[in-house]
Amino acid sequence: MSSGRSGGSAEVNARWARRIAILLGLIGLSGLTSCASNHTMRILPTPSLGVVARHRSGGPPTADLEETRFRAGLCDGEDLRPQYTPLDEASLVQFLQRQRLDVRIERPRADLIYLNVGGAGTQYPIRLRVAILRSADEAGRELYEAILQHGRGAWGVHRSNLAVLGPAGDPTDDVIYAGTTKLACWGVFTMAGGDDAVVIPGGYREL
Repeated sequence: MSSGRSGGSAEVNARWARRIAILLGLIGLSGLTSCASNHTMRILPTPSLGVVARHRSGGPPTADLEETRFRAGLCDGEDLRPQYTPLDEASLVQFLQRQRLDVRIERPRADLIYLNVGGAGTQYPIRLRVAILRSADEAGRELYEAILQHGRGAWGVHRSNLAVLGPAGDPTDDVIYAGTTKLACWGVFTMAGGDDAVVIPGGYREL
């Protein structure tokens, strides 16, 4: 009898260990590179938010990013249909390369990949942490929890079973980066907003 309980307990512990490892992979932000470990994301010079976004009413964007949406036409030519078939990091790498960005890949674990992305106007190459989850629901949930953990300036995107956490930055820079790189057209763009995480509409979305 005790052997059965022990086996069941070991299986539960293993499942929790895997879940915690994935979450820590998303939320454990370290340096972008060894020479820029203390830098948050900055875009220099910072373009106008109006280049990529509008107020939800259709007017110019305001400081209230929760009332912001990406500009109509930003994602023209991109496939915005919800995708639920399993993906790996190649989907995102190929997308970024089509935007003429430099992408360097690190793979510390089979289910966690770092993409160091340059050429998008940031002060330093930025590190995207890509977690490969089991489903679209799990990817959305893990990203949501990671953003809440980090708070203001945290942002990321998710598509199908991939959850991607970017380096914290000024919230306006986060939106500009997601728009200029078209990451908002590849995945559901989510950012910290007040006490919750909010989705900025106008790009890719999943139902």
